[in-house]
Amino acid sequence: MSEKAKNRILPCVFLLFIFSFVIMLVCMPKKDFSETEKRVLAKFPKLTAETAQNGEFTDGLEKYLSDRFPFRDAFIGIDAYFGLALGKTGENGIYNAKDGYLITAPSKFDESKCTKNAGYIEKFIDRTGLPSNVIIIPEAGCILSDKLPLNHKEYKDGAIFDCVKSTVKSADFIDIRNTFESRKNDTQIYYKTDHHLTSKGSMLVYDEFCKVTGNEKQSFSLLNSTDGFYGTTYSKSGFWLTKSDAVEIYGCDSGNKYTVIIDDGKGAKEYGSLYFEQHLEEKDKYPVFLDGNHAFVRIRNESVHNGKKLLLIKDSYAHCFATFAAENYEEIVMIDLRYYKKSLNKLAKEEQFTEALFMFGAENISTSTDLAWLLM
Repeated sequence: MSEKAKNRILPCVFLLFIFSFVIMLVCMPKKDFSETEKRVLAKFPKLTAETAQNGEFTDGLEKYLSDRFPFRDAFIGIDAYFGLALGKTGENGIYNAKDGYLITAPSKFDESKCTKNAGYIEKFIDRTGLPSNVIIIPEAGCILSDKLPLNHKEYKDGAIFDCVKSTVKSADFIDIRNTFESRKNDTQIYYKTDHHLTSKGSMLVYDEFCKVTGNEKQSFSLLNSTDGFYGTTYSKSGFWLTKSDAVEIYGCDSGNKYTVIIDDGKGAKEYGSLYFEQHLEEKDKYPVFLDGNHAFVRIRNESVHNGKKLLLIKDSYAHCFATFAAENYEEIVMIDLRYYKKSLNKLAKEEQFTEALFMFGAENISTSTDLAWLLM
């Protein structure tokens, strides 16, 4: 082959690649949501004189092409495993740990923000006078340190726990770390592909909660177990060959009946179960517990009339826990400050709660900017 012919081949191959990419980009089915990554994909940017001049169009186009790249999931997986082979850890903020665990790397600890958030809780308790408890869920990497790769960042959960305990003086602090440490070898406390607690992990929290509050611990039986759960750590990691989790649903032996009312500000909707089993057909099955994240959820136990009414201010770690705690209360009202932007002090006066529980993941209590709404 002549030198001239060789010099023509490379540009032709390059042009063929570009042409094939454009054809696939145009012809392949368009998705607005990535079920694997659990996020909305970038939309084609609007082209105007202003967006072209200030760079918004080119930035948006870059994000659009990145999100719509043909076989994107495959390339993300190849990149993740290639990095793992080179000895990289914490790719995309996720450790590929032992025994099939995908564990979130620790976030940077901001002591001032953690103290401020704990202070909001303390001020809310002082204003309302509600008997209160605080539960902080430690990060999986803190408890499952033996599963982590040798090269990993330090988890600051101990400092977070100390910060909250020393700041929130008006509440009982329920420290579940010792329980988790003592049970981690005989119980799967955290999902392997998700940052949340398993149902058994949440049941351990419920048991400790009952000990501190004097609630009678109820017994529960397994109702359903469904494989195929791929959670948030899986979706961020790129380690697509990781084995899925099973989601377990437990029901109380009492057979109590429930009404669940969900209100996101567009009108309340009423349901007759703590479990939304349609989500078991999805990759992310965790919303089976109380339908996932909502601003306001009221759980009414139709079989209990003890006058006990719990205000549960929380993040998503509380969803499974609440399905157990509901056995002990006539009503539980769950508030997610990421979405609820009304006056909580007014709500507390109107609802006449008998007690409050604050339940957050360690990372959230130290990084959230939403707890300021406690003062509204």
